[in-house]
Amino acid sequence: METTASDVVAAAGAFPASRGGPGFPGRMAAALCVAALLLPLQGPRAQQAAEIVREVQRRYDGTRDYSADFRQTTEYHTLNRRIEGKGRVYFSKPAKMLWRYEKPAGQFVLSDGRHLYFYQPAERQVIKTALGSVFRSDLPLSFLLGVGDLDRDFRAELKASTADAHVLKLFPRKANTGVSEIQLSVDPDSHDIRQVLIEDAAGNGWTFRFDNVRHGVGLDPALFELSTPQGVDIVEFGS
Repeated sequence: METTASDVVAAAGAFPASRGGPGFPGRMAAALCVAALLLPLQGPRAQQAAEIVREVQRRYDGTRDYSADFRQTTEYHTLNRRIEGKGRVYFSKPAKMLWRYEKPAGQFVLSDGRHLYFYQPAERQVIKTALGSVFRSDLPLSFLLGVGDLDRDFRAELKASTADAHVLKLFPRKANTGVSEIQLSVDPDSHDIRQVLIEDAAGNGWTFRFDNVRHGVGLDPALFELSTPQGVDIVEFGS
């Protein structure tokens, strides 16, 4: 089954997952997961985790814009349902992003810095909400938008590490996020985020894998301007 744009937004806690579908309890955005069978690092793991977090933060603090191919898997444990999608994602500071889907074709999630929009061709409508009501600083991907800080907003533990990946578990410093587990998989050389795993208390999970990562490419500002498909309505969500 195909992942919809609303599954990205559901993972962020902004909207219901789909019309009649389950929403994600709590606002957040993606954080990262990795494969099993990773060997532990030597030394004090808390200190290692803190240093990795600082390196990741420095990597993205020094990046004006960012793009990557993504593969997304959403698993609804309560419905025994698995859906998948793929496309390319773009981030530009301050607070702009675009998730452009190849599968399902034509879907997108867009932030123009002030509002968040998501579009599903089958629904023939663009849902619009204020960005500030969706992305708080304590959400795992908010630092990509320049509005969050991993070290400030999360406590990190090093789960495992090899020459291919560091795997971090993140714990929000604020309570009541609706999240039971967050994992980041980090490239040990570039400190790019390669994979995200988010799981809620019901066992539902969102995984994002990032490849072909590019930093500082000089993205066209027009990329983050809403272009409404012909015949599609814009529907305001929330206040």
